[in-house]
Amino acid sequence: MAKIILMVGIPGSGKTTLSQRVVSKGFHYLNADSIRLELYGDEKEQGKPEDVFAIFFARLEEAMEQKKNIIIDNTNLNPRQRKPILERAQQFGYEDVQLWLLDVPLELCLERNRKRERAVPDDIVSNMYTELYKNGRPKRVEGKVVVIRPSQDGSDYLFFPQS
Repeated sequence: MAKIILMVGIPGSGKTTLSQRVVSKGFHYLNADSIRLELYGDEKEQGKPEDVFAIFFARLEEAMEQKKNIIIDNTNLNPRQRKPILERAQQFGYEDVQLWLLDVPLELCLERNRKRERAVPDDIVSNMYTELYKNGRPKRVEGKVVVIRPSQDGSDYLFFPQS
């Protein structure tokens, strides 16, 4: 049975690092930033979101038609952003839908983000954190929710499946 995983988290939470581990297990990787890089030569360039997401959803549907296991490495901060992905998952018969919430303290995300080559401004990261924790946390009706936290020393991840 094909599986789809939606990463949910702010910049610096570890979405891409964890996604790469999942990709090494044979998952198909999708990410809006890599499409921005293709289109505009820069992942930070927002460009025309409708162009970026037209390509993103075309690639998602193509992977779903082939019943691939898929991991989506976007922020997916709120139900409105996740809905078109989840609707397609249902349409294509994906029964194993997981939402992996990277529950990482804001200060740690800001610290990690500042060390990146393409750092997102602190105020934007903070606003995204507020959006996620105000009304964006994934709910069971969307799929299987897995809360992921950094280990004590921050070098690994701890998984907490929600029932």
